[in-house]
Amino acid sequence: MKNTIDNFRSGNCLVVTISVVATVLAILGAAVSYTGHISRVAQRSRRIALAMEIADGHLENLFTNWRNIYRKTWTTYGYASGGTDYSVVGTNYFYTDMYNPNSGCSGCAAPTPVPNMSPSPAPTPPTIPLPASSNFPTEPNYTVTQYRIQAVDPMVDLDASGNALKETAWGSGTYTSLDPAAQPPPAFGPNTWQYSYFYLAAVDVSVPALGTNSGTVTAKVRRVFEKKFDMPWTYAMLYMDDLEFQPSSTFAINGPVQANGSLYIGTSNFTAQDRVGYSGNYVNGYSPNDTSSHSGSISAPTFPANEPPSQVSPFLPFGWNLSSGDNYHEIIEQPPSSGTDPISNIRMYSQADYQVLIDQNNNITITDYNGNAITNTGTTKPAYQAITGAITTNQAIQDSRENTYVRIASINLNSITNNINNGTLTVNNNANSGMVLYIKDTTTNGTVVSSKIGGNGSTVNTTERAIRLTQGASLPTSGLTIVSVNPVYIQGDYNTGGIPPSDSGTFTSPTVSGYTRKNAAVYADAINILSGAWSDGNSTLSISNRIATSTTVNAALVTGEVPSGSGYYSGGGENFVRFLEDWQKNGNTFTYYGSMIELFNSVTATGKWQGNGSTYKPPGLHWYYDTNFASSAPPGNLQIAAYLQQQRWYQVY
Repeated sequence: MKNTIDNFRSGNCLVVTISVVATVLAILGAAVSYTGHISRVAQRSRRIALAMEIADGHLENLFTNWRNIYRKTWTTYGYASGGTDYSVVGTNYFYTDMYNPNSGCSGCAAPTPVPNMSPSPAPTPPTIPLPASSNFPTEPNYTVTQYRIQAVDPMVDLDASGNALKETAWGSGTYTSLDPAAQPPPAFGPNTWQYSYFYLAAVDVSVPALGTNSGTVTAKVRRVFEKKFDMPWTYAMLYMDDLEFQPSSTFAINGPVQANGSLYIGTSNFTAQDRVGYSGNYVNGYSPNDTSSHSGSISAPTFPANEPPSQVSPFLPFGWNLSSGDNYHEIIEQPPSSGTDPISNIRMYSQADYQVLIDQNNNITITDYNGNAITNTGTTKPAYQAITGAITTNQAIQDSRENTYVRIASINLNSITNNINNGTLTVNNNANSGMVLYIKDTTTNGTVVSSKIGGNGSTVNTTERAIRLTQGASLPTSGLTIVSVNPVYIQGDYNTGGIPPSDSGTFTSPTVSGYTRKNAAVYADAINILSGAWSDGNSTLSISNRIATSTTVNAALVTGEVPSGSGYYSGGGENFVRFLEDWQKNGNTFTYYGSMIELFNSVTATGKWQGNGSTYKPPGLHWYYDTNFASSAPPGNLQIAAYLQQQRWYQVY
């Protein structure tokens, strides 16, 4: 009996053991299977990520080439209303190794010349090459089956084969193919001047699945490129370079601000009341180029609630790509006297209705937009006398910031305005909405010329040249833009209709009753504000003899700066315009309505900013963005463009 029981127990143990082992083996098998499955999923995920990384690299190459090709096209000049022709090009300017008339786009048109493209006539842009496989060493066995850019409509409408479509008529709901040589349809922004054109970049990349050649993983990645046009007048302040704000007292600006470089703000004295953007870096502190001393410690500025500064793409004048040795100062310079000038049509000189040149001996030469000489005889005599009669030459002042005597030609804008309004001076450039007047003292800067202080005072040797705008309280009904490659001094109230309430403390009333401020702009190497109390004779005396009165200017200002460096602060955005008087003695203010554009580093007026109180004592600043510029612009054409990467999406197989 005992042996029988033991045998029975032994048999049960064996069954249990076998069952346990089987269960363990089953679990282990499941675990191994699950682990293998997870491993395969993980490997596939890695292969998918790898395919997408390679595709994204190809997209970046497409974007860089697309942008560089576009940066060699110039905006066709002559469309003040915006949007009509921006030298926009079609798909045929962006052929690639895998999409061109010989491959993937059989019979497609070759590129055709674009007006004002550089160099001219327009060259055939290079085919965009595939990136070298050595750029992607992680997987050398990838293949690319699609690599192209095509112009598309704003809704990115495509046919079943992925080719661009466009609506036959707006709102029709019917579509036709978008020819590779055709410009894409535009999209329109929230203000009058914003237009965009879109391009779809497509890259398909396959990589071996699980490290073998038995199958592949394919990523189809798409991205939209946008060429966006705007006007600089969209901004209260726009800097092509680094922008610094280090005001020593409370300073606020109420419109959009953007720096194409980096943004440096180191004080709570600064308040932004609208969006602020930068393309480089934002630093709550000082520029590394600013090694001067600032009082107080670094503190945080104030921005709109929940809207700190944001990094944005730079907006470039005309989308212009600067070459070595070039700068945007060329926009206000005369064209070269010989050879071709690829940017002739966007120079302000070439856009001007009248071009006024003053030589070393004070002789005045005038031509109109069409190149016709305006002389003191025949049918052009009234225009000649209207312009020359408004100009007083060979005056001199001492500029304490430049630390030199400056020869000045003064323009009486009241006289110019009357002659525009009565038809003696006419807008010859039909693209201009109002008068553009270009004036330049052609004497080489640094040349010694004898001039009298104020025109009738003591004789001094001047080494710099400048233009002064006087009697500018009332401007022509159609607007007025003054352009000079020289520095410009604006003396007294400008575009206010008289002495405005803003000069007496009502800063939100920058014009006299009954006067509507006109669309106006001033372009210059540097812009100085002289109050209505300015005296040329006192310019040679100490700051205590240069006492200002409150002044208001209503105009867009386009000018340069002297950047921080060599132990000096640039003066920052708070010193965008320059001063030479004591504005503090009687609590005087400078009220400004407009749009401030820093386009370049000053070439002539290169004196460093001096905040020691001997050059000037700053006014109370009351600066406002002129919201009229959201729907209108000063005469002349200055457009900006940005190149953006927008939506990205993908499919994986």
